[in-house]
Amino acid sequence: MKIGFQTIRNLIKTSFLGFFLISNNFCLCILGFVQRILLTFNLQEFTPQLIVFPAIAVVFGRLFCGFVCPFGIIFEWTYKLKMKMKKSKIIPKFNPKIHEKLIYLKYILLVIGLYLTFKYGFYVICTVCPIGSFVGLNGTVISFILLGLFLIGGYFIPMFFCRYFCPIGALLGLLSTKPVFKIKTNDKCTKCRLCEMNCPMQIDILNNMDEKECIRCFECVSACKKGGIKYEK
Repeated sequence: MKIGFQTIRNLIKTSFLGFFLISNNFCLCILGFVQRILLTFNLQEFTPQLIVFPAIAVVFGRLFCGFVCPFGIIFEWTYKLKMKMKKSKIIPKFNPKIHEKLIYLKYILLVIGLYLTFKYGFYVICTVCPIGSFVGLNGTVISFILLGLFLIGGYFIPMFFCRYFCPIGALLGLLSTKPVFKIKTNDKCTKCRLCEMNCPMQIDILNNMDEKECIRCFECVSACKKGGIKYEK
């Protein structure tokens, strides 16, 4: 039996999720995860990630988001669960005018996140949480509250956190503005827009392909049965 591309991607991303959970004692602190990644971009201390992350983004785009990020995997399962419950094959669209403005929120959060991360020099863990010190809550409680809110948002708006709130996605997006490998249409494209109907990031693929917003889930490529859209140089 032939194994499809999306099946392979699911196996890869699920493996990374399992590794993340085991290596972090099954802690799903979204703040800690974001800060830990941002700390790798601290120019005061060289780490291999300082070269690897930007290089992958510049060449392949936001491949990290589509294949590695453990929270991206969880949020992807969330909207797919809703589609399965609704027995729908088309991803719901959010108000385009609001969507086009909200996508810039994550870039504002990136600036704030980099400032706080480099200022305090540590990543958030359950026992040490800057937000917790202000609101009087334990870091674990805050982690569950935030994750719950983003899961609820992701149920109604696909990839809610990844679209509008993820500083890591914003940073990788800036590096992926003009990647070497791109999502492209070719002469086999019939303009049916099936690719856009299956894009969880609500990208206008045919008229204004925004590479920095593409999380490289390749749902658009899988949706096109005529080979009218490819991922290539």
